[in-house]
Amino acid sequence: MDRELNALLEVLQQEIHQHQALESELDNEAALDGTLNGGDLLRLQAKKNACVRAIRDLEARRIQAVARIAAAWGEPAEGLTLRKIIPRVPEEQGATLARCHAELMRLVTRIRALALVTGGNAQARLKAIDATLGVIKEALKMHPIYSEEGRLQKRTPTLKSTSA
Repeated sequence: MDRELNALLEVLQQEIHQHQALESELDNEAALDGTLNGGDLLRLQAKKNACVRAIRDLEARRIQAVARIAAAWGEPAEGLTLRKIIPRVPEEQGATLARCHAELMRLVTRIRALALVTGGNAQARLKAIDATLGVIKEALKMHPIYSEEGRLQKRTPTLKSTSA
């Protein structure tokens, strides 16, 4: 049983580490909100995605560890949670598991809050960009545009987009 509990504890500690890394990346994003260039934004997104993939993989390992504990206790794994495991293990291990659970819950709450803020800010910027493009489109319809030769163009010009 100690082996299964130690494996669960190891996975939880790795999950805490990955959640802290994700929190750090989200903190960076929030601090630099609206000031990142395209390349930096893509690099930051790649780091966040790597953290999320690692968390997902660790979550699968945690589910397996809980299943092994449930099997050792002769009960179904579906209803076995950390909250149910903690009071059933020796006090020292239970206290360590409880600290890990509390830290994970704190991190998840903070990550959700950061994601809501940065996501809301990004949506606001996208709406502003969309509104600006709408104004430009309307202005192009209303005002004739000169060609490179200096003559008025008879057709509505189109905007050529460039990549960032």
